Amino acid sequence: MTNERDDEILGRALSRAIETIEADETPYDRSRMAVRTGHRGTRFWRVAALAASIALAGALGSTLLDRPAIDEPVGRQPSPTVVPTNTSAATATPAVTAQPTAIDHQRVFVHSLEGLPPTSQHLDGVGAQATAEDRIRSRLNALNNAVSGVSGTQLLADPRQIYVSSVRISGDTVTVEYALPSSGWPIRGAASMIAWQQQLVYTATEEPGIRRLLVTENGGTPTTIDQLFWDKALSREDVSGYGALQNEIVTEDQDRPCTPNCPSPSPARLSSNYSVDSFARGVARFVVQVDSGDWESFTVSGRVADDTATEWASKYALQIKVKGTETKPGLEIVDRSPLRAIQSVIADGSTTYELALDDQRPWRVALLPNPDRIIVDIGGFASSISATVAVYSPRPGDAGRQFTVSGLSRTFEATTSWRVVDPAGREVASGFTTASRGTSAVWGTYQISVQMPASVSGNVTLEVFWASPRDGADTGLVQVPLTVR
Repeated sequence: MTNERDDEILGRALSRAIETIEADETPYDRSRMAVRTGHRGTRFWRVAALAASIALAGALGSTLLDRPAIDEPVGRQPSPTVVPTNTSAATATPAVTAQPTAIDHQRVFVHSLEGLPPTSQHLDGVGAQATAEDRIRSRLNALNNAVSGVSGTQLLADPRQIYVSSVRISGDTVTVEYALPSSGWPIRGAASMIAWQQQLVYTATEEPGIRRLLVTENGGTPTTIDQLFWDKALSREDVSGYGALQNEIVTEDQDRPCTPNCPSPSPARLSSNYSVDSFARGVARFVVQVDSGDWESFTVSGRVADDTATEWASKYALQIKVKGTETKPGLEIVDRSPLRAIQSVIADGSTTYELALDDQRPWRVALLPNPDRIIVDIGGFASSISATVAVYSPRPGDAGRQFTVSGLSRTFEATTSWRVVDPAGREVASGFTTASRGTSAVWGTYQISVQMPASVSGNVTLEVFWASPRDGADTGLVQVPLTVR
């Protein structure tokens, strides 16, 4: 059983960590800071009901993570500082700081109730214990204490008691037993119980080698969170909200007709950058830019990863292989959900980028010109993404009479249609646009300006889709709830 003082400190620290999370992107020349922020501000997550606490965390996360739509560069290892041998004792010379080469597993996952998977926050003291069982216990108790306000070693007579009483690991599955008061979990409502389940699964499986969590309570009984009966081990993919996904391979080659005497294309010089939550909420964007020369081909593929294989691996990996040479190859630890790390390696005239991700979530590949850029977008709102249509703007719940519909699509003849319907299903506005690309493995971009009629107000639903060439049926339908006012 954990130390009472340690549990109390962890619970308070979690509240402070969530309060002051920094969501700034990583500029190229200032990336890979060696010292992580240990101090956090004052706590706010000290409430008895989880629904209210999660909603508050969500409001804070939404405010802090909203950033202008820019793509920040990926930081790479800076050149080492050379310290002169004749430096006098009175001259202060900055020391060379080692750059992180491992993912930060001192993390817990917090849900925002926005329809996105939970995001990880660093918390000093959790996940640093000697055994995997104790590391999992420390992460979960930090969440529990933030909710109940009671440390794990107080008497069971305390009605607010919630703590991990045992942790058992079998293969890649961990079973966590909770001690709960007679009233059970202080969770009410569908959104809150799903959010709490997501937090538990993501936080427990942050431990390398653990992919599934089963929660029992008070002597081995499968736990019930409000109306949610938990009777089997669940992975991150089971609770992420995206549903079952298939691994896909996207390949593109540039066909250059050429006579026997024409010159060979010059090798491509590449640079890469990334952003998280900047271009679109919930989207991690990775960009490979062709700075000079010509890219001949690229391949993007995803796979389940072994997060015990290397210190920078996570649960899932995306691999982008481009014919060309990256300007600054190496390893970048990102640790911003869902993007944990980026590794780039040059071999045989090609650069392979591997993105370590929190989980398997939908990803899309697009091409942008002037300069040529290979875009890989990961995630987004589950309700705003289908197999052929992704809506980045507006976001679910946005309000306004005038808005821009934008995103990616891969539709028949590049035609992307839209309409707005009222609560009764009546169409109040509609139109279509032509995306930059049609039916292919590579997605095209689209953007539409919408002005709602003066007669329309209140709750409406934006629908984006394309018509099947076979029977005209709506295909790839995405529905985004909005408010017109």
